[in-house]
Formats: sequence, structure tokens, C-alpha cells
Amino acid sequence: MGLGLLLVACSDETTAPVEKVKENKVLMLKVDLLTSAFEGGKELTFDEASAFTIGVDYESPGDFGGIKLKYQELNAPLFEGTIHWMGRGEMSYPEIDTPQSFATVDSAVALPAESMLEVVQYLDPAMPLDEWPYLPEYATLWDAVDNLKLVKDYRAANPNSKVNFFLYTPSVGVGNPEHWDWFIILKN
Repeated sequence: MGLGLLLVACSDETTAPVEKVKENKVLMLKVDLLTSAFEGGKELTFDEASAFTIGVDYESPGDFGGIKLKYQELNAPLFEGTIHWMGRGEMSYPEIDTPQSFATVDSAVALPAESMLEVVQYLDPAMPLDEWPYLPEYATLWDAVDNLKLVKDYRAANPNSKVNFFLYTPSVGVGNPEHWDWFIILKN
């Protein structure tokens, strides 16, 4: 009789539904500053965290500088790139997947309300946003990615999350905007 109870207990345990754990992910989408063309992106997976804050470590380029974005609660990297004065720096993290590796959907995902859109400020966080040299044209940038399946999935999974916009300028001084890119950052 004890063996029968043991078998029933094991049977019940293996057939019980397992709750699926939502993975903690961030989507980085690269859009060209001048053409507003989608140039690819990267989906990053992280350990669990209670919140999502983008931390910034900006080294102003005297000659050479750089910028790092991190998932502040986890102290984990989101982005890293160098910035050169009168030259051209390079992005070193993350490695960007091609646009062709992103599935699309037939209907566009609506641009979130302006209150849900946020610029990652790194030049001087005290500087009013309207004094920044380049402000995002939200609708134009969103149009570049609004047909991506991952954008639809992320907005459906976390519709109240901010959509972050980050401008990477690897060249400054006599910088060349042809090398500059916006990154749209979504949290699932």
C-alpha cells in the first residue's frame, strides 16, 4: 500500500502544470541618424531584477572618450563604445544582428504616448532636453521598427514601460553625423 501511494504521488508531481517564468530581456534596436533606416539590433537576456534603470558612464572626449550604458540594478552592460574627437570611435558591445534576422508583422505597432518616451541623457543630465544638439524625431525613428515582431511582443508584454532613445556619436568636434545612430531600447 505504501508503494501505491508513492507511485501516485510521483505521477501527480510530474503531470502538474509548470508555471512559465518570464525572462528578463532588453531589446536594443539601431536606427541610422540621417536616413532613419533600421540597421539591426540585439536582444539581451539578464538575471531577474525588480526594476530597469539605464545607468550611464560617459567619458567626455578630450581626444578619446567613450560611453557605457548599463542595466543599473544588475550592473550589467547594455552598450559600450568609444568616442573620438576629430576621428571616429567604435561600438564594442553588443554585437548587432542584421535587420534580416528580425521577423516582421503585417500591422504596425502604435507609437507609445509621448509620456512613455525618454531620451538617455549623458552630456549633462541637468541640461534641459530642448537644449540638446540632436533630439529624436520619435515618430520617424519608431516608423523604422514598428513592424518588428519583437517590438510587438515587448510592447504587449510590458505596455507601461518607457521606450528609451539613445544617440551614439562615435565622432565629435568635426564629427560626421553619417556615423551616428539612434538606439531604441525596450524592456519586456
